[in-house]
Amino acid sequence: MQCENIALYAFRKFGDTALQAAFCCLGNRADAEDVAQEIFFALHRNPREFQDDEHLKAYILRSVINRCKNLRGSIWHRMRVSFEEAVLPQQAGPDESGLQEIIRMIRALPPPYNAVLYLHDYEGYTIREIAEMLGRSENTVSTQLRRGHRKLQAELTDSGVIHELL
Repeated sequence: MQCENIALYAFRKFGDTALQAAFCCLGNRADAEDVAQEIFFALHRNPREFQDDEHLKAYILRSVINRCKNLRGSIWHRMRVSFEEAVLPQQAGPDESGLQEIIRMIRALPPPYNAVLYLHDYEGYTIREIAEMLGRSENTVSTQLRRGHRKLQAELTDSGVIHELL
């Protein structure tokens, strides 16, 4: 795949995907925007060649997940509290739709599960593709996907969201 400015092409083609993946992993729009911006800036500084768009997309998603893991592991990220949590701790109102609640629950899942669920259920990647992207075995990804679905189902059942959607 030849492109004069691969970073600009990648941003136009997969910018929203990178932002959504980062938001799913981090649960914070500002941090997600920072991570997505870093990915495309790094690609601009060090351009690479990709076989096709799928290879480019996989590279971007893998980079997003790695940067999100690095950010979550930093002491700064673990110690801070968002403005909404500090000032408006009980602000989630009754008008929140069931879909928004499900998205919130996916983001709240522990890191290996939320990334695998996002890549599989939202982006449509197969277990084999996810395993290659994350550098894990197919069995590990399959187990994480199964456990993530169980955790999400338990959360949905406990919170009553399933009954609201039916």
